[in-house]
Amino acid sequence: MKKTVIKTSINYLFKRLFRIMRMNLFFIIFLIIPLSSINCAPNGGVSNAQVLFTSELRCEYSDNPLGLDTQLPRFSWILTSSQRGQMQTAYQILVASSPENLSKEKGDKWDSKKLTSGQSVNVVYQGKELASGEKCWWKVRVWDKDGKAGAFSEPATFEMGLLKQSDWQGQWIGADTSISSPLLRREFTISGDIKRARAYISGLGWNEFYINGKKVGDHVLDPATTDYKKHIKYSLYDVTDLLRQGENAIGVMLGNGWFSEPGQLKYGDSPRLLLQINIDLMDSSTTSIKTDENWKISSGPIVRNSIWGGETYDARLEKTGWADVGYDDSGWDNAIVKENPGVKDITINARD
Repeated sequence: MKKTVIKTSINYLFKRLFRIMRMNLFFIIFLIIPLSSINCAPNGGVSNAQVLFTSELRCEYSDNPLGLDTQLPRFSWILTSSQRGQMQTAYQILVASSPENLSKEKGDKWDSKKLTSGQSVNVVYQGKELASGEKCWWKVRVWDKDGKAGAFSEPATFEMGLLKQSDWQGQWIGADTSISSPLLRREFTISGDIKRARAYISGLGWNEFYINGKKVGDHVLDPATTDYKKHIKYSLYDVTDLLRQGENAIGVMLGNGWFSEPGQLKYGDSPRLLLQINIDLMDSSTTSIKTDENWKISSGPIVRNSIWGGETYDARLEKTGWADVGYDDSGWDNAIVKENPGVKDITINARD
């Protein structure tokens, strides 16, 4: 009886051991086969799969920025790899004037060629001169520690602002000094399909900007405060989707801010506006809407405003629909052309 029990136990142990070995062998084969297909090329050598990637392209620290005010923008990108110890040994940047050129790897604005460098932050543009309002497309590729080139990144864009004082076509306009917070409006017609539209606006001291009854952007207390005699900030908006073929309307509300704060310490006697909308149509024609004496102006519900004392708002004076198409502004006055605040330089506002 004792021999039978021992023999049965030994058989059971061998069966268990064989089963465990068979399972481990299956696991080892299952693990090795896919790894070998990844790490080894068909000829038995090392695979040529890319191991160093570029992503999160930035220009002047921004993602696809609008309104750059420098002729020498700086490029940056993030490196990622599944291998430890990988590094960039060289890079190539392509900057093109169209997405078609970039897709053909034609850097008609700048082709850096292969540059031996580990730099991936603040690489300075060294291409052809950039023009006001110009949009460019760019991408980058890098070489890894073994000198192997990776694929080009996904494309990114950047767009220039108005770089020169002469690029501004409009005039500074405003209201009589008795109006604390004036409303300004203008209706106009677009006679074609819109390809691209950009609005450049500086309303001193502060402004709220509307197109077809909708507020443009999410800025408040805009533009940023400066020494207005030295330079003035402006904001740039992509308003392509806010405009439409046919009739359109623009509305701007102004406030004193620091520019025309009531009292002795002020830069100007009243708020004023400089605005320009550049519109590119599908038929390759262009048009601009700009501030001049043909704009309409009126007082609004804000009868007093001050950076120290806040504002006095009279809801009885609200003008419903004043920034939309079809509003009856026959009782409004024409805008007054104001003097240039004395500024020598107008620069882009800080970007979002």
